[in-house]
Amino acid sequence: MLKKSSRKPSQPGFAHPLLLLVFAVVIAAVGFAGWHVYQRNKPAAGNLGYNQAESQEQTGGNCSGSGSATIGAPMPLNQVSFVLPYGSVVGGHVTPIDHQYYNGLDVHALRDTYDVIAPASGAIVSIEHRGTKVNTPAHSVDLPSSDEYRLVMAHSCSFLTYVDLVTSLSSNVKSHLPTGWNPLKGFSGSIPITKGEVIGHIGGQTLDFAVWDLSKPLKGFVSYADYTAESWKPYTAPPTNYMDAATKAAVIAKYVRTVAPVDGKIDYDIDGKLIGNWFLVGSGGYHAQSNTAQDYWVGHLSIAPDSIDPSVYIASIGNYYTYPGASGGADAAQFMIQTATPDPVTVGQSSGLVKYQLVGKSYVLQDGQQWGNSSLATGMKAVSQGPVQGTVLAQLTGNRTLKFEAFPGKTAAQVSGFDANAKTYTR
Repeated sequence: MLKKSSRKPSQPGFAHPLLLLVFAVVIAAVGFAGWHVYQRNKPAAGNLGYNQAESQEQTGGNCSGSGSATIGAPMPLNQVSFVLPYGSVVGGHVTPIDHQYYNGLDVHALRDTYDVIAPASGAIVSIEHRGTKVNTPAHSVDLPSSDEYRLVMAHSCSFLTYVDLVTSLSSNVKSHLPTGWNPLKGFSGSIPITKGEVIGHIGGQTLDFAVWDLSKPLKGFVSYADYTAESWKPYTAPPTNYMDAATKAAVIAKYVRTVAPVDGKIDYDIDGKLIGNWFLVGSGGYHAQSNTAQDYWVGHLSIAPDSIDPSVYIASIGNYYTYPGASGGADAAQFMIQTATPDPVTVGQSSGLVKYQLVGKSYVLQDGQQWGNSSLATGMKAVSQGPVQGTVLAQLTGNRTLKFEAFPGKTAAQVSGFDANAKTYTR
């Protein structure tokens, strides 16, 4: 045992020199270990806090720096007729869509009619082959090539954009691809691009476009775990937030949505309430890993505002039409809720069983004419169209569990309660 020293310390509050030495060694050891932990996990230079694992997933490490960029549109605006916002639901896109749709001037234009341009400088880090004739107009199927591509661009390690259904790649982009490159195998690497540079072309079909800001996860998803198979989705960001004033004004002039947020919205979940996205129990969330090829949307359900006129609600149901039997299947469908009373924002466990009638939907212009979905128009209102198409029942049985059933072809008066076909959803 150490003897207590009779010597007074020259500075008050200091311990015995040997204890001080031991203390210093311990602190040094802890500090050294901590330094190694920091080195393994330290953020990139300039990092303000972004998902570096997601960045690695999307870029393969082919990026540098962090922070956002000032962007432009993905097509020359003089070649664009109109832009559809984030948040549409149609067919297998049962939950609000995480990309916008840029429409060329002529919906019947041949392949490669319009330019696709880099919205900001950086690098193309991924090229994915999307198949052949995915959205090619029927009158152009005789062209020798009908490949279509999805391109992911990194403008920093935390800020990315992508375009999809590009019908051809520019000569400059192709010049950076490996000799003998096979489009079916895609590409991962780094192809430098400059803002405004033509990187590809597209025809009369729409160009998908979205922005990902890995430093700003969306707040309107109850569970990010539901989107692990499309892990970029929670980072979908409003494009006009990253545009200068002149570009923003020019782009918004092409938008058919005029209600804030004008870029659209995809995240409507409120914990404990009906509104938002739901997934069939056992289906694996947004994209079941056991079923990645076909009909992954069958287990999806969304109750959310319309993408153009958010004053009305759309019920989007992945298995609305079902075909019983060993070889049976299901089809998705979308309908406007005729009268959203009670409001899905307020429907919780205490609301009990709620019932909504479903109707068709059309958009009406300010002059009362119906919008044909093929040209620029603003100030549109969604209105019910035709007779009642069906009825749905919904009941929250827990904060994150929902009992739900659709009754195609039946009015609310013909539906009294759940039957054996009711399903349980979660999120």
